[in-house]
Amino acid sequence: MRKNFLVIVMFCAAFTLAAQNRHYFPNVEGYLTLTGDMHVHTRFSDGDVWPTSRIDEAYLEGIDVICITDHIDDRHKKMVKAGLFNCDRNESYRIAAKHGQKRGVIVIHGGEVSRGMPPGHFNTLFISDNEQIAVLNDAEKDHYKAMEVSLKEARKQNSFNVWNHPHWSSQAPNETKWFPEHTKLFKQGLMDAIEIYNGGDGYSPEAHQWAIDRNLTLIGGTDTHSPMALELDFNAGELRPCTLIFAKERSVKGVEEALWARRTAVYGDGMLYGSEEVLMPLFKASLEMTKVKFHKTSCEVVFENRSNIPIILRKAPGSEEVHYKRFRIVQPHEKFTMWINGSDWQGAPLKVNEFNLSLFVENFVTAPGKPLEFRVKLSREQQQ
Repeated sequence: MRKNFLVIVMFCAAFTLAAQNRHYFPNVEGYLTLTGDMHVHTRFSDGDVWPTSRIDEAYLEGIDVICITDHIDDRHKKMVKAGLFNCDRNESYRIAAKHGQKRGVIVIHGGEVSRGMPPGHFNTLFISDNEQIAVLNDAEKDHYKAMEVSLKEARKQNSFNVWNHPHWSSQAPNETKWFPEHTKLFKQGLMDAIEIYNGGDGYSPEAHQWAIDRNLTLIGGTDTHSPMALELDFNAGELRPCTLIFAKERSVKGVEEALWARRTAVYGDGMLYGSEEVLMPLFKASLEMTKVKFHKTSCEVVFENRSNIPIILRKAPGSEEVHYKRFRIVQPHEKFTMWINGSDWQGAPLKVNEFNLSLFVENFVTAPGKPLEFRVKLSREQQQ
């Protein structure tokens, strides 16, 4: 009996921990909210993890989409020569895709063209054959020429090209810089997105601003090489960085269409980065206003956080005629009541019949240093 009891306790603890570390963001009107890790490595380049394990990790963490982006360089050739593998550079994707079908995880065929800076590293997503890209990449000694021909070949395969980690300390030790080589690639239409959050180096405000200025898709990923359990503190409830993809359907085609339409946001370290057009619907779906009730001397507003991350609120300009808590952190799945009163510090009754509720959402960021601003007009007449 005692042994069975201990098994039940351990199972419940494992279930609680798994639920705590699973991504959950609500769907928004017209779209499914998918979570994707767009930058993942396996044992077939310089990762320590087998492709099937990458899918299992995603399944356990509530990640809907995994992009297999093993390096397109001479690492694979060296491993084949050493007798470690007898396969081409597409094998890691094939293994992962087959297992993804069992787990219900969408797997994207990609690769990381890896050169020195400039221009650095680019992920090519939705490609069909990494071998063709590798042949061209290997043939060129010049970093820029190698990247240019590689991305052009990838484009023939209908690729979606992402400039990875511009702020990677190994290639940008002192500053994050946009080089003339990046301008050339951009003007040729060979750059579609920028990775603004990387698991190794965190958030890059410079890359975020470049994406805004050049109308590029925002991408985030772990760039994981080790098992995720070694990269995240699951006991502390950490969630992996990821890209939120607002897709019309749960499929590879649905993901691809959303990326080209730039319907993405990036999550990392409790922060969300994206355009106002993308973040506002997500905020409204995440922090739902479930009740508004005017009383004689106050207004009662009930919110519920339907997401799996804390939402940080701060009072914004535009609501000076009323007072309410100026700062509040709403924990995942928490329901809380905001009481709104007259502006007099002595507690004067709420005399207005209509007012603006204005809030900065501190961890929903629409541009570097700029939080999302939410404003809603509350009216006693509307309530009736």
